Amino acid sequence: MNEVRSSELILPGYLPQIKSISYTDDDRLPVTILTGFLGAGKTTLLNTLIKKYPDNKFAVIENEFGEIAIDNDLIVGVESENIFEMSNGCICCSLNGELSELLFDLLNIRHKLTHLIVETTGIADPSTVVQAFMSSDQVEMFYRIDSVVCLVDARNIQLIASDTAMAAKQISYADTIILNKTDLVNETELAGAEALVRSFNPFANLHFTSFGDLDGINVLDTYAYAPQIIESFSIDAGKMKLSSGPLKPAGFAMVQKQQTPLAHEIESHSYTFTRNFDPHKFNFWLDHLVEYYGEGIYRIKGIVSFDKVAQKVVVQSVRDHIMISAGEFWQEGEERISRIIFIGKNLSKLRLEESLIELLGGELQESVAMLQRNL
Repeated sequence: MNEVRSSELILPGYLPQIKSISYTDDDRLPVTILTGFLGAGKTTLLNTLIKKYPDNKFAVIENEFGEIAIDNDLIVGVESENIFEMSNGCICCSLNGELSELLFDLLNIRHKLTHLIVETTGIADPSTVVQAFMSSDQVEMFYRIDSVVCLVDARNIQLIASDTAMAAKQISYADTIILNKTDLVNETELAGAEALVRSFNPFANLHFTSFGDLDGINVLDTYAYAPQIIESFSIDAGKMKLSSGPLKPAGFAMVQKQQTPLAHEIESHSYTFTRNFDPHKFNFWLDHLVEYYGEGIYRIKGIVSFDKVAQKVVVQSVRDHIMISAGEFWQEGEERISRIIFIGKNLSKLRLEESLIELLGGELQESVAMLQRNL
């Protein structure tokens, strides 16, 4: 899978030198994590999703409080005490213990499945579910995260977001956001809801719907965590306008930030660098960033160019878990540009821009000290 842990240095000669293969050839079971605050309509969307793809054989892990209401008339087989086969061909799973244990139990019927959906509780932090799939070599061997999909209640998101920080977190972690219940708001209210959602996460794909309808909306097999998709994402994100002002040049960097006053603490920063990073120093810096401020860094995505490394290096993280993968080879004559996107809480206080520029200038200790001084 060409991934290494954050504690393993990406050094010249140590990064896997791989031939370019299509990410669609990955035969691990794809996982879609469905999140959204209470009342957003996740269960309706889930039922719509199952009906939309009748040829898929889904396993659905319900992660809500209490027991799942399972209609006994629909059960056609019992695989274990927590795994039931339904008459529609889906596998319904109740999460009464550790997620990892249930995932290994599902491997016994892997041949019956084409996709796994994990529906989180409405008040849950989806990053904990994502980390369950990223932090275990054994789990990663059989499962790949396809995407995090967040369902948002268009009518109530303003009130919910002002009342709890979890709704904003759920949106921040998403690769795809579906603004649901649009039939219950007028154009002005919908525009306000969209603006708020984009302020939490300007990079996710955003769709509008009512009653969980998915007509024209694709939420499966998006490969949002595949290195090739991350590379395309970083290029597109680098072109986005995040602030009210122009792109700000900073030495050999191009910086974008949300500089307009926000009603919340979540920020998005986009950095473009035209100088190569030192692989030793970058890994050291990245490890210290998540060590000092891991809970405040929700997502990192990007492509990094390292000295004496022939391939693009794909960096992505969910909270304090970092994945570093070998991407495509840099082509002859191609400008080696690093693009890194951060979403997190109060990022401006971290002085990420200054710290990264110090790092590029070779001042490792000073760049790390900046992170410490701004906690």
